[in-house]
Amino acid sequence: MSPGTGCKEVPDFFKEKGAIQTTTKQICFDQNIYWMSSVVTKDDAIQKQTYLKPYDDNEGGLLDCGEIEDNYDIVLTKSGKFMSSFYVPSSLISHIIGAKGSKLHGLQRATNTLIKVPKANEKGVVKITGDTERKVASARTQISMIVMQRKEKLPITHFISIPIVSDGIKHKLKEFQDDILSDPPTGVTRSLFQNPEKLHLTICTLILVDEEELKAAKQVLTSCYEEVIANLFQKGTAHRIHLKGIEIMNDDPSSVQVLYGNVLIEEAEQHDKLQVIADKISEYYYKSGLAKKQYEKVKLHVTLMNTSFQGTEEKQTFDATGILQKYKNYSFGSVDFKDIHLSVRFTGKNEYYDAAAIVNIF
Repeated sequence: MSPGTGCKEVPDFFKEKGAIQTTTKQICFDQNIYWMSSVVTKDDAIQKQTYLKPYDDNEGGLLDCGEIEDNYDIVLTKSGKFMSSFYVPSSLISHIIGAKGSKLHGLQRATNTLIKVPKANEKGVVKITGDTERKVASARTQISMIVMQRKEKLPITHFISIPIVSDGIKHKLKEFQDDILSDPPTGVTRSLFQNPEKLHLTICTLILVDEEELKAAKQVLTSCYEEVIANLFQKGTAHRIHLKGIEIMNDDPSSVQVLYGNVLIEEAEQHDKLQVIADKISEYYYKSGLAKKQYEKVKLHVTLMNTSFQGTEEKQTFDATGILQKYKNYSFGSVDFKDIHLSVRFTGKNEYYDAAAIVNIF
């Protein structure tokens, strides 16, 4: 059909190269919803296309921003269905499926969605399809909760850390330790003290189940460096992190499990940047689905004494009253802020933890 005749020019199905473009439209008829697919004409192609319908305050299928995490996409497919897919470690798939598929079927009924999962112990992605964003988001949230609850029963495997190790700090820590052990308060033994080679600031902890999650964790750290950290601390500029003053994790100094040293950079502006970096890293891992959101702000500290270092299952405490009075403002020294590590837990017997990835600051 030639232009100007008033009719739309449709693609020639026999001569057109590549896939024929189609569009999907929702039609309501007699209280039922139908989806109609039609070929995109050349006139239509000129106009900007959008799959999403106009905003409607009363539309049941739209999401409230507070109901869903913003770390994943829900897309509208050409078939008119909403879909979201994401990776779940193969060892955790069985917890989504349940006995004889009971949990999976229950999830599909409860959310009115179709959920496709890999077979148990096989790699792949979970794919959720539904009529509305809300249904897909609900199913994804429930599956994420199942996965996270299961992972919480597993031991921490990795953590994001900033090494706080220097000869000066190690020397001061030994003086601190020797002085306390010369007349130890109730509950204090040598096993409570942190290994001087492993002094660090923890930003967040991770439970990485397989190589895919480890790969994702490395990418998250790289992305955060490129998008945030590199803009705050320019390479080639040295910054000293100081370890000064001690505090406890609870309100009763006579019954303490954790005693820590405060981390700071003396220049207020640079210290604020360090706080931003810690908070952003924690946020990036939360949004990636690899870590839980624990606090609004990361506590900048280095654990010096911890009853968990004793390795006993029973919770022990010690009296830190005198220690706090004597060492309240004690300076342990400083260290160059050189890098941030994705550290592997339970490694490096007499040295710092092995690193799965490192981003260099200086």
